[in-house]
Amino acid sequence: MVSRKVARLFRKHFEIENPEAALLMVKTLAENPADLPPEARRMMEFFPDFLASIEEAYKEHDERLNIAVRALELSSNELSLANQKLEDLNFAIEAILESLGQALLYFGPDGLCAPVYSRACLTLLEADPKGQHITDVLRMDGAQQETFLPLLHLLFADNATAMPFSELITLAPQWYRHSKGLKIALSYKPMRGPSGAMTGILVVATDITQKLETREKLAQKEEQVLRTLRIAGNRGGYVRYLHAFEAAFRTIKSSNHLSDIKRDLHTLKGMAKVFYLSTVAELLHEVEDAISDISDDDWREPLEAVMAGYQVRLELMLEYARWLGREIWGYEFENGKDIMSLATRNVYQFGLDLEAMLAEKIPPEKIVESYFLRVASLPVMDMLSFFEMQVGYFAEVADRQVRMRHDQGDEVRIFPDYYGDFFDSLTHVARNILDHAYEPPAMREILGKLPELHVTLKVVYGDPERKSFVITITDDGAGISAAEVRDRLRHKNPSVDDEIDAEVIQHIFDADFSTKDSIDINSGRGIGMNVVKAEVERLGGHVRVDSKHGFSTTFTIRLPVIWRRG
Repeated sequence: MVSRKVARLFRKHFEIENPEAALLMVKTLAENPADLPPEARRMMEFFPDFLASIEEAYKEHDERLNIAVRALELSSNELSLANQKLEDLNFAIEAILESLGQALLYFGPDGLCAPVYSRACLTLLEADPKGQHITDVLRMDGAQQETFLPLLHLLFADNATAMPFSELITLAPQWYRHSKGLKIALSYKPMRGPSGAMTGILVVATDITQKLETREKLAQKEEQVLRTLRIAGNRGGYVRYLHAFEAAFRTIKSSNHLSDIKRDLHTLKGMAKVFYLSTVAELLHEVEDAISDISDDDWREPLEAVMAGYQVRLELMLEYARWLGREIWGYEFENGKDIMSLATRNVYQFGLDLEAMLAEKIPPEKIVESYFLRVASLPVMDMLSFFEMQVGYFAEVADRQVRMRHDQGDEVRIFPDYYGDFFDSLTHVARNILDHAYEPPAMREILGKLPELHVTLKVVYGDPERKSFVITITDDGAGISAAEVRDRLRHKNPSVDDEIDAEVIQHIFDADFSTKDSIDINSGRGIGMNVVKAEVERLGGHVRVDSKHGFSTTFTIRLPVIWRRG
């Protein structure tokens, strides 16, 4: 029997209806070739082998075909399995990306965004980034685009700059301006190929609105606690602040100098920050801005117009500040502003002194002096504790390391009521130290200093009769540059070039002098140190500053000992 494939072959090429019978006949002739011509006889001898070789060829072909089919089936199964795994992986990646809640997108050297991105882009970036330029997706304004487009070239240019990606990318927008006010923070990650060359940049947009709101609430709670502790620990100072606040705005119409009003406002703002009255400080800063451009020549009417616009808000702030005091001490707390804690040993000692002086018929003025020293006075160093607290507060706000020290001196005692405004004005010295004396710890160590800025207080009597006293406030910070002060003054006062350095730096007490280029809520108006000088001179005293640029600054304040007015 021949195979079906061979039979089909004969049927096709020889047009035989029954190839099996014909082949059988040919095989029979091949087995008995005697009656055939010699050539046909020779062909017939090999014909069975020829058919066998055809059969064998077909058989091998079928086997190869079967192997190929089996291989194809295996490849198809493996491909299906691989596709399934890829689908599972893509699903897992998508689930992870979407679960993070971040907007993720990718752009190349041309700035065009890839078609792959997280769905959060539609809400956080308010756009479908596919095919869009990154400047459009992030809604960059004209100024941002002017910075970003050259930056884009630098980021992808190999060895074009020595700056690393982490530093360059800080010039890119760090926030997305969301139409609904959400706080969307942007970060950027470099995407690199096998060779290390950057192929694209991944943008990660994160909604941190809730995080910032929570942080703000915690900060408000912390400020509330600190405010309560600060006010509770400084009743007299707080009452004095409230009265000064009220008096400053009540006496504006009777004031003779706009500079006095500006000084009062600046001091009130500084004190508000020390008591953690941030809303009060912000309002006073706003008032300062509003009156900053009023001319000193014709100021009364414009000032009254400005203050009229703020009157209601200022009254509300004063009432708010009073309410805080009432919450701690009750409604009559302001009546106790003159209450002073006395050490029982001092009262007892005065009684003994009084008995002895009466027995010895000591002159009355000596008895009065003993009374003031033993009973109606406080150590100056105790009254400086509020200044120390202010230094600590400003250091904390600025995240700077400062250490206070007391140098041994005299126990100078004074009647506190006469000096309240002066000690309040020292808030500007505290602010000045933190603004201008501070140096980074690494810089201080290079200069051979301890890491923390050291501020040293010393109080001594100014004369053998003890009719005056001297306060020195010394810091080991950056010092004052006479050259910088001279440069600032030269356009207003050319004669400053004729002054020696020690004279030049005294100009820091001038009105409207500041070495800062900008004004913020803390400083920069050039008023603060002038306030200190005005308060010192009001008491009949004197203040000066000495400095070694790069190493230290000392404020020396000489004041009279005042036991009674006049």
